[in-house]
Amino acid sequence: MNKGSKLYSILRFKCPHCHEGEFFVDSNPYNLAKAGELHGECPVCHRKYSREPGFYYGAMYVAYALGVALFVSVYVAIYVLYPEASTELYIGGVLGSLVVAGPYVYALSKIIWANLFYAYKGVEATAEEKARQAR
Repeated sequence: MNKGSKLYSILRFKCPHCHEGEFFVDSNPYNLAKAGELHGECPVCHRKYSREPGFYYGAMYVAYALGVALFVSVYVAIYVLYPEASTELYIGGVLGSLVVAGPYVYALSKIIWANLFYAYKGVEATAEEKARQAR
């Protein structure tokens, strides 16, 4: 997992453009006062994190997929580890894991969504970006 791979940016919550700057204002997703707040642009490469207003609404679909994956994983784990488990244990285990992992899933969905649309370019501006700035 080296710089230049999307997985590097996702797991380290780094800028999808340069993989050096911080993506979130606070890198701790459990700081609920600043949960999900992004910088307007990367503090290192100064590229914007949003293409248009409402860009991150699409991250809801990613969060839904991650939530379903977590739900199924916890359900299967309980089924395998405790074959005689009651319905209350299934419900409590699944809901508890979703509540505890919620802030992390929220942050993860935003960085995954950004990495779907932005490619690694490095810190220096590309020729196309330099030409656009010259206009």
